[in-house]
Amino acid sequence: MTEHLSKIDGPNAERVPGGPETESAPKPKPQAPRKRWRVKPSIVIAVLLAVGATGWILSGSLPSQEEMQGQQGAVATEGASAPAASASVIPPEKKVQSVRVYESVAQIRRTTLRIAGRTEASREGRLMAETEGAIRTLDVEEGDTVAAGQRIGSIKEDERNAVVREAEALLTQREIEYSAAAKLASKGFQSEISKATSLAEMEAAKAALDRARIDLAKTRLSIPFDGVIWTKDVEQGDLVKVGDLIATVVDLDPILVVANVSEREVAAVTEGALARAKLITGETVEGIVSYISPQAETATRTFRVEVEVPDTGNRYKAGITAELLLPLSESEAHLISPALLTLDDSGQVGVKLVDDGDIARFVPVQILEDTPDGVWIHGLPRRATLISVGQEYAGDGEKVNPVPDTVFVPGTNDRS
Repeated sequence: MTEHLSKIDGPNAERVPGGPETESAPKPKPQAPRKRWRVKPSIVIAVLLAVGATGWILSGSLPSQEEMQGQQGAVATEGASAPAASASVIPPEKKVQSVRVYESVAQIRRTTLRIAGRTEASREGRLMAETEGAIRTLDVEEGDTVAAGQRIGSIKEDERNAVVREAEALLTQREIEYSAAAKLASKGFQSEISKATSLAEMEAAKAALDRARIDLAKTRLSIPFDGVIWTKDVEQGDLVKVGDLIATVVDLDPILVVANVSEREVAAVTEGALARAKLITGETVEGIVSYISPQAETATRTFRVEVEVPDTGNRYKAGITAELLLPLSESEAHLISPALLTLDDSGQVGVKLVDDGDIARFVPVQILEDTPDGVWIHGLPRRATLISVGQEYAGDGEKVNPVPDTVFVPGTNDRS
């Protein structure tokens, strides 16, 4: 039995049949146990949070699967239909806008220049003292109407009457002396020199008397022209000297309407033309252009223009604001309703009309005058087909369907 047995020593020992029992093979070295890495739970949680945050951010920027499928389908559809669409694209037909129109014919119209002005007195006089003394009497008040030469007061005469009487007596003496000298000289009893001396003394006496009388006359205060007392600057008893202001007188008949006209328009204004003025009080007056300044004011480069308006009875006051209407040259103009005026994209004022090809056109115009009947404009052809209704829907250069407007009244905003 012994040769058939073998000692098993280890799992890989060989069995020798029928042989003697042999020594067992060397045993293998036992393997060292494997080291296990332990991960901290905090690191795992941090990694999970980072991954979750990254996924949440990318979910908002990346398209979803449904969106990607939709985009791919749209691209495929466009790619498939592009050849067919390019071969048969037909733009939709634009609807033609209908507008109401009427024909306007230009009329000869004298252009009127409207400019702000004011009323002024035609004359202003300052009554001043011509001699010294105290005011003896002053018989007028501000606002009183006075006439030329009217005596309104006086300055105390003091010794002036005595000076006049003394001068008169001296003149009488000198006249007698000269008469005697002339007789003696004619008979040869006196020289011509003595005669000439007497003549000179007599003439000097005459001059002294004239001066005394003039000084006495200066004590009487008289008005230089017809007008109205504007200011009263002294009272009875006031002492005045030569040159002191006593009163101011203004002449309101005729009254002036004054305005400053620009250098571009002054050439069209003519003296003697009939002009109108609208006062701020509501009154309208007419007058003649009486004066155009030959030189412009340095500061404003404008020319003073005066219009004389009759004012019998002093009905109008000086210093009232007025709108002066000055007639200029004649030109062709259209009378339209203010409702037809419109603005283009740049803010320019104009109207819309229809040309021969039924195309709407914007035409800039110049407003000449605004009247109760309508607005007079310049800048259109002599005959123009104006759009009365629908101009806000008809663009410049667009084709329109013009329909005659039979109820619109040109020059107003009414539809009968």
